Amino acid sequence: MNVLVTGVSRGIGLEMLKSFCDYSHINKVYAVSSSECSFENEKAIYIKCDFLKENWIEKIEAVVREKEINILINNAGYLCQGSVKDTSLTEMSNMVQINYLAPIQIVQSLLGNLKRGKAHIVNIGSMGGFSGSSKFPGLSIYSSTKAALANLSECWAEELKEFGVTSNCLALGAVNTEMLKNAFPGYEAPVNSRLMGEKIVDFSINFNGVINGKIIPFSVSTP
Repeated sequence: MNVLVTGVSRGIGLEMLKSFCDYSHINKVYAVSSSECSFENEKAIYIKCDFLKENWIEKIEAVVREKEINILINNAGYLCQGSVKDTSLTEMSNMVQINYLAPIQIVQSLLGNLKRGKAHIVNIGSMGGFSGSSKFPGLSIYSSTKAALANLSECWAEELKEFGVTSNCLALGAVNTEMLKNAFPGYEAPVNSRLMGEKIVDFSINFNGVINGKIIPFSVSTP
């Protein structure tokens, strides 16, 4: 099996990369990140690209080429905490591009690879974008981009099912990551990156063909 994961330089993405490399039946892990990653493994093939720069998708295409992709995890995320009034257009655009548009561009460009691999697309959402969940001031733009990604996951399940491609969204609760700590200094989440990363990997490998088109809360708290 071949896997492509975005946002692998730290946090949950890095833990997913490590976990995937531990599975004997995983051949290659295409690890996409805008910054360097210190983890080394013969299965990991790093693709350094910045979703906010031009021509980033060509860098992914040049490495993946015609290889089949069996699992795609759109994990890369961008969070800028701030009220609607104070959030700049640049920061709003960054969140829309990284959290929503980049996953679309990846699926568009690698659709042939995904079809060949009868892939399981797993989009990493947020409980902030889960309908009926508790909402927090300062996260309206971020949460709404994750809500859009969740809806996109449902739509892809219908659009791509004829090719054997499945699509789900995991709405994560609070996890102790650098991104969370930057947004909420001093807050200690009940789940660490390693545990969450391992559970996402397990879901992506073992639930393809069993669950499709679902937005699933991955959280220890209720909405």
